Amino acid sequence: MMKRSEVILKRQSVRTRFKNADMDFVFTWVLGVGEIIGMAHGEIFAAASTIKDGDPASWRRAFHRQADSLSARADAFASAGNDLAAGQAYFGSAFARRSALHYQDPTDQETWARAVKAMEDAFQVGASFLRVPVRPVRVPFEGGALPGYYLECGQSPQPTVLMVGGGDTFREDLFYFAGYPGWKRGYNVLMVDLPGQGNTPAEGWHFRVDQDRSISACLDWLESNAAAPSDQLAVYGVSGGGYFTALAAASDTRIRAWVASTPITDVGLVFEREIGAALRAPSWLVQLLARIVSSVNKGADLSLRKYSWQFGTSEFTEAFERVRAEARIVETDAIVCPALFLLGDGEATELQRQTAQLHDSLARRGRDVTTRHFSAQDGADAHCQVNNLRLAHLVVFDWLDKVFDTTPAPPAVDPRVLC
Repeated sequence: MMKRSEVILKRQSVRTRFKNADMDFVFTWVLGVGEIIGMAHGEIFAAASTIKDGDPASWRRAFHRQADSLSARADAFASAGNDLAAGQAYFGSAFARRSALHYQDPTDQETWARAVKAMEDAFQVGASFLRVPVRPVRVPFEGGALPGYYLECGQSPQPTVLMVGGGDTFREDLFYFAGYPGWKRGYNVLMVDLPGQGNTPAEGWHFRVDQDRSISACLDWLESNAAAPSDQLAVYGVSGGGYFTALAAASDTRIRAWVASTPITDVGLVFEREIGAALRAPSWLVQLLARIVSSVNKGADLSLRKYSWQFGTSEFTEAFERVRAEARIVETDAIVCPALFLLGDGEATELQRQTAQLHDSLARRGRDVTTRHFSAQDGADAHCQVNNLRLAHLVVFDWLDKVFDTTPAPPAVDPRVLC
């Protein structure tokens, strides 16, 4: 069974603050967001000073307190007519609430729904005060609709990025992964929660083995709703999104460029080889000793319950076996668009192996493929480069400029917003 310090999936090589490795990675992630938008690092460390290592409840309390403080500050700035300061503080509150959600139990639906709505409200108010034109959208899919945001630079055709998250993301996370930096560089960016992501399980959407279909639905939405549709379409996937976008790159010819951190071609093997010590025991034993796991590593137990909710299963072992049995292996020979792979030294061994294997396969077939390695010295070696998102943004959008042979004009807005 899992020990107090064991991880569900290896995601970084350098410890930042906490001995509990999963919590330490999430803390690194929160710091990375603070480089782009939201809380200042001093505010993040102030919250962390009250957290008991490995204790989800103290984590939630710390970031909810920080969110409440930032909301009060934002309200005061707004009352004084200081829109810029108000917008920054509202974004800080939004991402403090997002940080708390890392360790919130979604099966407590009333508390979960209230926390998600508070985050969404603060995010959208922050965007309005900073005059960042984030538009909430609903992407039609299988008789329902997937929630997203769309950032559009203007009325003329501009290259467009569809940003795709993974197993731990909300659409608000996609804003700092590509939305905000892409918009500042002159790219339109669509950010959508695919089935299983964000709060979609509460609407009956769960993770599925054909996520390329939901990605194609997002591209359909762009064709019908963009002010000036462009055929310069890129998809950018992080974490599990590296698998979802790999499926799409192999099946939808509208995709003209693919970015992944990291690409995953066989997610069943990732689950089998890297998913963590708790799942190496027989499923009956995992379930029998669940209470012991909860008392020893509460954060891991909560994360596994959250993933079960996202998969629509009662136990994560059921989701684990379903992925290994049903997940498709990507038809890599069908990938023809230029590809950029981001790979940190802190990534799990199987993710590194699949990235190298796919790079070599594409290169042998004469495809345009680049792998950008990040070391600890780069400060970007963690999963999805969350410890140096600014560097990742430079790499990604410089590469897209080259692929699309363009330097898009940035939006005409108050330059203070672009800092």
